[in-house]
Amino acid sequence: MKKEVIISNSILMFFAISLVLLLVSFVYSSVKTTSLEDLTEEKQLHEISEKKFATLKNNMKDWDNVEKEYLEFKDGMVLKFEDFSNFRKNLELLISRNLITKKNFRIEYKKALKNEYIKVNISMKLTGNYESFKKLINEIGKIDKIVYFRSVKMTGSESDVRGDFKMEVYLVR
Repeated sequence: MKKEVIISNSILMFFAISLVLLLVSFVYSSVKTTSLEDLTEEKQLHEISEKKFATLKNNMKDWDNVEKEYLEFKDGMVLKFEDFSNFRKNLELLISRNLITKKNFRIEYKKALKNEYIKVNISMKLTGNYESFKKLINEIGKIDKIVYFRSVKMTGSESDVRGDFKMEVYLVR
């Protein structure tokens, strides 16, 4: 009887170990499947994030270029505040060089655009001949900084022209 108890206990033990191994195998299989699914999802999310990051990086490069282009525009095209007195002297020199008489020369300063720029309105009443006015306007148009003619009104004859000029200049600090 001892032998039968030992054999039956051995069979029960073997059965119990088989059952435990089966459960462990089942748990391992489900964990492995879940882990693969999770890893696949993680990989897809990571790829999506990388694409979004690449897009944002490209957009940031564009914005960096905008800032760079703006600074180049500001330095190259807009008159600096400290250079305005030279601009004014050169404008008056252009007027006198073209044999034009100025009767009224007014300058008005205003703030514009985020306090970084100063808008300057220049108004002039001038007299001279038509060819002189034509040369003056052409020479002012050659200035490499932004200078706007707001209005130009001329009256008179070819040899005796009276002009009312209104100009606008922006200065950067």
